[in-house]
Amino acid sequence: MKKMMMFTLTVTLLSCSMAHTVSSAPKKINVIFNEKELKTQAGVEAKMIDGRVYIPANILRGARFSVEYKNSTLHLVNSYFLYTRNLMEMHVFNHVFTTRFNKMDQEVVHILGNVLLEEPVDFSKLHEFIAEAESNAGIRPENFTPVLDYNSFDFSDAGYSVESYKKASTELIAYVNTGDKERLKSFHEERKKALEYYDSYTYMYDRIFKLSYISATK
Repeated sequence: MKKMMMFTLTVTLLSCSMAHTVSSAPKKINVIFNEKELKTQAGVEAKMIDGRVYIPANILRGARFSVEYKNSTLHLVNSYFLYTRNLMEMHVFNHVFTTRFNKMDQEVVHILGNVLLEEPVDFSKLHEFIAEAESNAGIRPENFTPVLDYNSFDFSDAGYSVESYKKASTELIAYVNTGDKERLKSFHEERKKALEYYDSYTYMYDRIFKLSYISATK
């Protein structure tokens, strides 16, 4: 329900000369934001009162602000900020996740090399890297602004890739301890799943990052 109520922001003129210039300007006051004129509705245009320019708050919707008046408080949020925050949150998440995933994969390759060379195998680092990957917190929903049909939960493939890699590591450890070729086969199958989930996550990350960038800059 729309309320017939006007809320205004004030821009204080800093000098008498500026006040004189504005007051002597045509009746209509144009409001320019980032070189784009913000449109006003009839009866709610910007006005000069006592040396100050008053503009209706809802005009800021043209500058991609959400404007909401609730409980005697005027809430203004700029969508540029929201999508820029997406980019920062995604960058941090992706850096942490990919670094930890690659550590796991590199350690598994190292272990396989030792197995082929019949050298002693140490699983301590692998356990450490798996624990680090599992602790990756991800992006909290309140810090992510949905873009098109995507939201923060679209990064779930990152978690699935870690789960599959953990299963693969368990099978690899069992093979090293028992020599059971079936466990080695299971290791390769689970590792393949993990890498497929990783590729799916990478595709989704690139797409959502691009959409957030476009939304933040258009």
